[in-house]
Amino acid sequence: MSELALDTGDGRIIDLRREPDAAIRLPRGKSGGRYRCCACGKTLIFSGPATPQSGFTPRFRHDGTEPGTDRCSAPATHQADVQADLTVSLDLRDQLVHALPGAAIALQTDPRLAGRRWELPPAIVIRRDDQVVVLELPRRLLTKTTADARRQFVRTVYGEHATHWWFFDRDDAQQYVTAGTVKVRPHGKPDTHHKVRPTAVQRQLVRAGGTVCWITSGTVLIPYGGHPGTYPAHEGEDWSGTMASWAKDWKISHPHPADGAAWWGLVPLPLLALGQHSGFRPAPAFALMTALEKAQHGREAHRRRLAREHAQGPGDAQQPPARVTSPGEAPTAQTPTPVPSRALHPVPARKEHRPIPPRPTLPPPAPFPRVHPQRRRFSWRRLLPLRWQA
Repeated sequence: MSELALDTGDGRIIDLRREPDAAIRLPRGKSGGRYRCCACGKTLIFSGPATPQSGFTPRFRHDGTEPGTDRCSAPATHQADVQADLTVSLDLRDQLVHALPGAAIALQTDPRLAGRRWELPPAIVIRRDDQVVVLELPRRLLTKTTADARRQFVRTVYGEHATHWWFFDRDDAQQYVTAGTVKVRPHGKPDTHHKVRPTAVQRQLVRAGGTVCWITSGTVLIPYGGHPGTYPAHEGEDWSGTMASWAKDWKISHPHPADGAAWWGLVPLPLLALGQHSGFRPAPAFALMTALEKAQHGREAHRRRLAREHAQGPGDAQQPPARVTSPGEAPTAQTPTPVPSRALHPVPARKEHRPIPPRPTLPPPAPFPRVHPQRRRFSWRRLLPLRWQA
């Protein structure tokens, strides 16, 4: 951890790897005990290059002249926890630097926590123009006492108008309690949102005015409240029978989930989108929540229309009921029944074809009698011509 130190002047975490100008900007040496070790809390000495052309790598080292005193005296497990916390926070800081060009972004904490086992890692503080945004990254199970102490510190140091965010790890089972999914249709397009069951501390943070969300792989999950319920029957509605299941629905509370929400739905939003609007506000997520509320009103109106049709019955739902005339009121003329168009233009009748009777069956003809020719005797005289017969 020779590249990391806690600046007791403002509580900022110094990272020599991400601050190439530190060798010129920071005073060298002990600087009156300004630099402290994040793990053990002891004073550090800053060693920088003698000249800008020197190849010496700037670093922090522990105070002492005896052999081995340049090592941190904190337990190895505590050093590993501090290193892991700072690595996660610094990686998120690097992403925000690309999302918020021109903003001053640094890790800061209470200087009195140097050397202690912190419950909350140093926060990411974003300053742009006159806006201050404080991002917390809880890495352990957050308690009510720790959350209250941190909120009080932020108000004291950064003012009442600072925006306070709490980024929980989506993959941490202690910070993310899944509650299934919910099917939604914002802008008429079907989608599925994940639901989470918030912890008591997460509900407390929202009640106190903080913004709670979850982060995973560069995606921020912005919550809204889900309130399951049953539609109360209005006059002329029937929610019995097949309509009983249609009476059950849910309503949304946003942009911050109301205290009575049974679960929180999550709108995914790229981390880079947070820096596209002033005040570090997730405007695209809020717009989608507004679309969900509009779809909710339309869904309720549609179901109530079905309940009114169900109350009329299957036969009455096809045509409006007949108007009943009260005593003393003259009956109104009934509207003539519309004549079908085929009656106005009659089609000529087709000619009827009578069936042809079958032909009578005749008896078969009698066979002709066979005539046998008479046999005559042969005579040469008959063969000779007449002149020879004379």
